[in-house]
Amino acid sequence: MTSTEKKGVDGEEIDNFNAIQDPNTLAALQEKLGQMTIKKADLDELDLPPAVRKRVNAIKNIQLQTTKLEADFFKQVHKLEIEYAQKYAPLYKQRAQIVSGEIEPSASECLMPGEEIDNEKTDNEKQENDNEAEKGIPGFWLTIFKNTEILAEMTQPHDEPILEALRDINVSFPEKSMGFVLEFVFAENEFFEDKVLTKTYHMKSEPDDLDPVAFDGPEIIGSTGCVINWKKGKNVTQKVVKKKQRMKNKGQTRIIQKTIKEDSFFNFFSPPSMPEDEESVDEELEALLTTDFEVCPSVCLDEEVENNENIVANETVTDVQKEECKQQ
Repeated sequence: MTSTEKKGVDGEEIDNFNAIQDPNTLAALQEKLGQMTIKKADLDELDLPPAVRKRVNAIKNIQLQTTKLEADFFKQVHKLEIEYAQKYAPLYKQRAQIVSGEIEPSASECLMPGEEIDNEKTDNEKQENDNEAEKGIPGFWLTIFKNTEILAEMTQPHDEPILEALRDINVSFPEKSMGFVLEFVFAENEFFEDKVLTKTYHMKSEPDDLDPVAFDGPEIIGSTGCVINWKKGKNVTQKVVKKKQRMKNKGQTRIIQKTIKEDSFFNFFSPPSMPEDEESVDEELEALLTTDFEVCPSVCLDEEVENNENIVANETVTDVQKEECKQQ
């Protein structure tokens, strides 16, 4: 076959060959191969000679050892998370203090890379900033919630006044078990007595000896919320509806009141319980658990804050206020 013939009608064979030589394609293939595993059911269903079956069992034992190493890797990652959480803590504390208005950042802290302090401008505008009534960054966390898709879907209009009082979200990691705790820190508000609301996520990173290929890294196995001490008449997770009820004996009607669940972000702190028997999970409960677990990364990953900080700045701080910040 000549080179011209090898090309085919549209040169597809040559194009495919060139594609395989592409480093990005090779990297993708290598990653895909690394993810390939044989399902336990497939192995059990194979009709293999006894000698081959023994070799397959040996391969499965190797897979189990590999999976246990992977599980240990994630435990080491958890230790690193604990270590670095302590290093992040003072930075996040400073962020919270600036957001709440507890402290004002210095002129050097307000400068972006490449900018320089204009001392003359600082002297002229410092007095204006001293007279500024607005402190901190109003609506910082509410703006982040409204610009993070899954949180925006959960946040109702009646939640927004409460989230205006949200001052910080912290993540802590217990040392003796996998998992983490989300802490929502609030300023004093008219809705509930609590200063901090918590949500604890429980995780495991243990492969099944009988089915090692099913291991896919740490998984959330449940979560625990907290009791919110709502002030009288301020519980946004409930609403009272009035219904007419006909009295059978007298033939008259009466008005009764019934308390029902209301859509609210704050239902996040009353998660559904995970049943011990996973087979008993119905579609409705599975949907609730899935949503609860999907919300978690949006809340606890700092990337969400970083991705939305520009939005926060644009929506809550005018250009004049940003210039005044440099003068502190």
